[in-house]
Amino acid sequence: MQARSLRVPSLQSIERNLRRRLVAIGRDDLALRALDGVRFTDDGSTVYVHIFKQPSWRSYRAGDVYPLAFADHPDLRTLADWRAFLTEARLLLDDDFHRIVAWLDG
Repeated sequence: MQARSLRVPSLQSIERNLRRRLVAIGRDDLALRALDGVRFTDDGSTVYVHIFKQPSWRSYRAGDVYPLAFADHPDLRTLADWRAFLTEARLLLDDDFHRIVAWLDG
């Protein structure tokens, strides 16, 4: 029996996918100049996956981020929990893509 390969998303792969999709719809400006990155944030009790705008982007406002996923610390104890958390973020990117474009565009 052949082992199955798991495709576990990472922050880097989520960001790369977002940039590729922006370029694919002709929004190179958003991919190159508006999008700062996809990162974890943590408020002490909850971990988030957020999309950040470049501070130099015209519609940038401090603290304005797009949430892709969140989970309380007790819900992220195992690697399987983290895999599910990042998968949720990746799926929301697909579901909310047009809203993310509008948010980045300002």
